[in-house]
Amino acid sequence: TKGFSIESCRSMVNLMDKDGNGKLGLVEFNVLWNRIRNYLSIFRKFDLDKSGSISAYELRLALEAAGYRLNKKLHELLITRYAEPDLALDFDSFVCCLVRLETMF
Repeated sequence: TKGFSIESCRSMVNLMDKDGNGKLGLVEFNVLWNRIRNYLSIFRKFDLDKSGSISAYELRLALEAAGYRLNKKLHELLITRYAEPDLALDFDSFVCCLVRLETMF
């Protein structure tokens, strides 16, 4: 991938910063690293054409594999927010989406 955007990094730090100091300690970073590895595994599994992005349909399957069963309206909102104009999500957008869902749930 091309790396994570500033938005993704902020979201990940906000999710994992359990002590509220705005930084990740070693334990917090380790938990985040393991989640990113899990997210990458899911992303690769559903990037069927190995293009480096997943379609809106593949996103639904990937989110279900990550443990999120969402209704059609919420899925459409996520596509509107995180997908490119061609309705595909790269890994950075996928991580942002999952982090946001995890924060909500």
